[in-house]
Amino acid sequence: MKADAEDMPPREPAAGRPETAPAWQRAVEADGWFGLVLPGVLALTFILVVFLAVMAGDRALVASARETNAATLQAILTSTMQRFEEWAGHQERNASVWAHDELVRGALDELLETPVESSLAAAPAQAALRETLGPWLTEYGYRGFFVIGANGVNLASLRNSDLGRPSAILGLVDVERLQRGRAMLTRPQIVDLPALAGDPEWAGLDEEVVMYAIAPIIIDDAVRGYFALRIDPLAEYSSTFRVGRTGVSGETYAVDQNGRLLSETRYAAEFRTAGLLAQGHPSMLHLEVRDPGVNLTRGTAPSEPYSTWPLTAAAQAVTEGSGGANLIGYRDGRGVRVMGAWAWDPVREIGAITEIDVDEALAGVNRARAVMRVFAVAMALCFILIAVLFNIHRSISRRRTRQTLEATQRFRRILMTVAEGIYGIDQAGIVTFVNPRACEMLGYDEDELIGQPIHALIHHSRRDGSPYPEHECPIVSGEEVSEESAEEFFWTKAGVCVPIEFSKSWIDAGNPAAGSVVTFRDITHRKRDEMALLRYAQELKRSNAELQEFAYAASHDLQEPLRKIQAFGERLHRKYHDALDETGQHYLDRMVDAASRMRRLIDDLLGYSRVNSKSTAFEPVDLARVLADVLSDLEPRIAAEGASVRIGTLPAIEADQGQMHQLFLNLLSNSMKFHRPGVQPSILVEGAVEVGEAGAVARISVTDNGIGFEARHSERIFGMFERLHGREEYDGTGVGLATCRKIVEHHSGTLTAWAEPDSGAVFTITLPIRQTVDA
Repeated sequence: MKADAEDMPPREPAAGRPETAPAWQRAVEADGWFGLVLPGVLALTFILVVFLAVMAGDRALVASARETNAATLQAILTSTMQRFEEWAGHQERNASVWAHDELVRGALDELLETPVESSLAAAPAQAALRETLGPWLTEYGYRGFFVIGANGVNLASLRNSDLGRPSAILGLVDVERLQRGRAMLTRPQIVDLPALAGDPEWAGLDEEVVMYAIAPIIIDDAVRGYFALRIDPLAEYSSTFRVGRTGVSGETYAVDQNGRLLSETRYAAEFRTAGLLAQGHPSMLHLEVRDPGVNLTRGTAPSEPYSTWPLTAAAQAVTEGSGGANLIGYRDGRGVRVMGAWAWDPVREIGAITEIDVDEALAGVNRARAVMRVFAVAMALCFILIAVLFNIHRSISRRRTRQTLEATQRFRRILMTVAEGIYGIDQAGIVTFVNPRACEMLGYDEDELIGQPIHALIHHSRRDGSPYPEHECPIVSGEEVSEESAEEFFWTKAGVCVPIEFSKSWIDAGNPAAGSVVTFRDITHRKRDEMALLRYAQELKRSNAELQEFAYAASHDLQEPLRKIQAFGERLHRKYHDALDETGQHYLDRMVDAASRMRRLIDDLLGYSRVNSKSTAFEPVDLARVLADVLSDLEPRIAAEGASVRIGTLPAIEADQGQMHQLFLNLLSNSMKFHRPGVQPSILVEGAVEVGEAGAVARISVTDNGIGFEARHSERIFGMFERLHGREEYDGTGVGLATCRKIVEHHSGTLTAWAEPDSGAVFTITLPIRQTVDA
């Protein structure tokens, strides 16, 4: 028996003295002084490296976040300025179109010849202008109009109180530019309203905020007067900048060259609380973007007068006519630190500023920085722990050797009892070991497999009985070994072909000559299940084909007899209705009505079934153009019911244009159908672009003033054939809203509804700006 190496005495040299280890070796051993100091030195070195890495990462994260926010703010600013320019151009074009209208030009000639100012209100041209322009102004959201003589006197308006008075509009624009035939849009202005006794339009207010689009009226190549449209800035103008608000604190607004707000702010309530804005006044034109020096939202306010406060960094830069950005942070009008970007439009003489709170903009990076610091502390603690453990490492090395031996024995026991077949082969494909489960599945004894070529025993033929050359076998040939599962067929000792799933890995990746280990399992049951699933898929495909055939029959074969029923029923109603008694007439009316309802129901069901069956690819769709087409289709119904439909700013998205048309046609028709008796239907469609973790999405709302419904029915109304009212109250099939939701879901979006009884309803649609998969 050999003695343990630990018990052997030290070997002595020829001189008879025991051989000792060199001094450097004794120093680095666990009990040497250097061996005790070295772990601490290494731990301190690693802690310093981690600290420097965290500092560098922290700076990189902040820099990256600022670059990302800079790009986002600049994109929002550019988009806002483009939207504003498009809106302003639209207002100028409207004014110019009416300025060239023959009615306006003829009215100007007639009113210029009116001898007495007091007779302007009774002039026929005045009545013609009001009768023609009044409905148009109401439909498109304008507050009024003016026809102004070349001398600057108001000749025509919706209000008699304006007639014969000098117009203040010409003082807001460049008259020389008007003389050159160019239309212009004024900035928002505060107009004083005197108490006009007897004027039914006077509401007792002492001021209002207005802006004007004005164009010259040219007759015989000469400017004879001007036509102006009065615009409410609190409506579409202000919403142009509201679209640029992002996140919880994002704000986009306009200022003039003095730093005064030219649009509404989302923080009007905070300014009222701080005493900077009077109750009932809009924030537009009543506030200047000044830096209070303290955070007003915390209940503190500076003692200095408001007029002495300096402009914010953004407002100061804009008033100087420059563009730029500040990503470090500055105080906004609330005294809250924000980062922002700004630009000045010298043509419109208006500045646009977009801002977001620094806390929100850097929320993500601050969380990452906190994680990095926690990670650094954890790493430091780990290095200290490693240094402590390093000193006891050698004392447990012998125990580790013993544990390794025990683990090897446990592994062998596990290998012998696992439920999967495992065998090892050398480089030549000879079996070196095999577990009992493999022997059981293959029908061999262990001694029948050990030392034998595995390919010749269990893998000699393919499933169809043809020979399987060994050089093509993925198990015993090839240098590359994939650890992913693959499928093959093994032959048992009884000659049965068994489908298996196997994986192969090298025993020693650095030494392929050591052989490999193959793990396999019998997948007969799984194959059987796959075949069952395949049959089920084929049956489902057949069923879908039958459904398509049914849809075809519904659209052709079923509608043909229905058309005959309608045709003959209408003939019978037309020729013999009066010849029938009251009961017969009732039966005939019910038959014709039922046939019409069935026709509408079939058409609605076909539309519903075609939503997902259409193969049209998604393409860029301008929702504003789609709404214009929908309004054109609904024009007779809108006129018949006296409905008011306002369309706000809508984005362009990737979608199926036909389905978008059907979606908004159904929603607007639904809003007009369920209007309150005696109340003129009013519908507002507006949208905004929101950026979240899933990307940019369009959020569109359709708001009406109809009969509404109870909140508990907000999901039920989207069900197939669901109706909250009887057919006698409101006609319909109960398929329209179900089709709307199916269209939205087909575009990976959502459609929800909110309402209260007799208070109208709001349908909210969210759609991705870009689709990831074509329809």
